[in-house]
Amino acid sequence: MTELAFTKSFLSALDARPVKLRADYVFDPQSIGLRVPYTLPRLNPSQHPQMPKKVKTAQPPGASKSITIHLKSARNPVLQFTVDNAPLSTTTVEDLKDAVHQRVVADPQTGAKVPLDKIKILYKRKPVTGKTVAEVLADEPDALAGGKEVELGVMIMGRATVVSPEAPPAAAAAAEKPEAEAQPVQLKAAQGPSGEEVLKSDAFWDDLRGFLAQRIKDETEATRLKELFKKAWEEGR
Repeated sequence: MTELAFTKSFLSALDARPVKLRADYVFDPQSIGLRVPYTLPRLNPSQHPQMPKKVKTAQPPGASKSITIHLKSARNPVLQFTVDNAPLSTTTVEDLKDAVHQRVVADPQTGAKVPLDKIKILYKRKPVTGKTVAEVLADEPDALAGGKEVELGVMIMGRATVVSPEAPPAAAAAAEKPEAEAQPVQLKAAQGPSGEEVLKSDAFWDDLRGFLAQRIKDETEATRLKELFKKAWEEGR
């Protein structure tokens, strides 16, 4: 069969088939594969569902693993103290620096504090790189189990002096005193003349003139006011 004869027979076979499919035409999708890959439509960014926010819940006592941390400085200055029951996951290096910051001053006379950036926390004689104690002790699985004791070094750049931890202010200490100690002091009654006897004396009016002259800084006006007050008092008797 020549190509021309085959083409004519193929076109005649196509003419016998309907040009359009009927409305009730169905086909088995398993027998006909998809010609193009099917992709889902892109979502609008404004329609993306928001991820639920993680809410930190307070853990009951004993739920977080904790250790005892011994902070020690061998020189400049010699300092050693202990932080008991420090939670591994929540105790940060900044918390340890604050504990050291409260116990040292740069100048004992002025009470100037040591800047926090001058305080370094050491682990195995090297400055720590983690933010929390758990990150610092990442290579110590025994310590991460909790209930252990760990020693960390302290290095202070510059001069520092150890002082006792900050005491409560004097006002707060006074507020904690017993009520009996907070009672006001009873003043004794003034001795000497009082009442009208004082107003009759020239010393009172001289003192009044001196007070007025000191406040208004004008001797003439102070004298005029003194006479005016004295005259008004005498007329009102």
